[in-house]
Amino acid sequence: MKKYSLERFKEEKKNKRMYKFTAVIIVVTLVLIIVSLYIAHQGFRSFVDTYILKKEISEENANSVTIDTEKLSLIYAFNKNLVIYSEGNVNFYNTDAKKVGNIEITISKPIADSEGKYLILGDYGLQKMCLIKDTSLLWQKDIEGKISKICVNKNGYVAVCVTGTTYESIVMLFNPKGELIFSKYTSDYVIGIDISEDDKYVAIALIDNTKLLPETEVQLISVEKAIKDAENATINTYKTDNGEVLSGIKFQKKDNLICAFDSYVLKINSKNSEKIYEISALTAYVDTNLNNGFARVDKEKSSVFKSDYRLKIRNNSNSEKIYIIEGSIKNIKSKDNIVAINLGTKALFIKNNGWLDKRFISTQEIKDIYLSSQIGVIVYKDKISIIKL
Repeated sequence: MKKYSLERFKEEKKNKRMYKFTAVIIVVTLVLIIVSLYIAHQGFRSFVDTYILKKEISEENANSVTIDTEKLSLIYAFNKNLVIYSEGNVNFYNTDAKKVGNIEITISKPIADSEGKYLILGDYGLQKMCLIKDTSLLWQKDIEGKISKICVNKNGYVAVCVTGTTYESIVMLFNPKGELIFSKYTSDYVIGIDISEDDKYVAIALIDNTKLLPETEVQLISVEKAIKDAENATINTYKTDNGEVLSGIKFQKKDNLICAFDSYVLKINSKNSEKIYEISALTAYVDTNLNNGFARVDKEKSSVFKSDYRLKIRNNSNSEKIYIIEGSIKNIKSKDNIVAINLGTKALFIKNNGWLDKRFISTQEIKDIYLSSQIGVIVYKDKISIIKL
């Protein structure tokens, strides 16, 4: 048997450690290079997303419900399900395009809002509304007046605005059992409502059309005070100048309300209000329906043949994530931590960290896109495709 000296043994052991250490350094370096390329190089990222991470889905490989969408009164993405209303039935379909629930209810012109496991449906211009949890009906009722706006928070609290009474608008808040908490009357028309995630505040956006330039006013209502005296429960108010029009309103993190206007984005809470972004002439779209910050699309350059855009997602700490978009945008929508971009025959689903979640490639024109935090819904004339996010 061959004998080795102690020094030779120690030397070989040391060399083995060095080989392992060098191998680890090489692997870490390669990973850092790949990650850096993925973040910085659009072409490389597109290759990895498509062929390695399998983020690209084609129309023919998507699960779809074959249906004439022109005859549907409502198409909506709710939680893990596609929701369709037609001929007195609310039908639920999962990501395999299989029906998983049905509720029979008569609604002429349904409008919807959802948060978490709750979905609220209202009959626009009429009196009926109903609250759904998952795929089960919790309650339904008829209220006085004509429903114009409706919303729900993640705990099942419902705010509804009605018109057609002796007042221009009435805003009512209901608890998850369908019991009325308070009613607030206003002489102006309500253009937006929302409820904070902790149930403590209701936001109301009003427009006064009696002036030369319409004036928008946002009111922050304390629910605790409104229970005792709804007409004196406003704890903060913001009025616009120069005919600014509201395009989005969304509570984020308890009492922080994000509002998008024509030329700026505003944050309002129980203590103050401040402009957090000035919208430039290059901004094509702004969407506030995220759970942290807002999304906007800025036009970078254009020519006869091509338009390039940047999706910029800014959180409440003013940190900004950017995603490069090639092509002409039809519209954008956001929900919680996802932004959907309709490019006509392509749809992009971007996370709020600026990275692609899914890319959908279509052979025909996409009619519309609907979005929840868990699914994307692609609407055509003759079918609806469902994508798991």
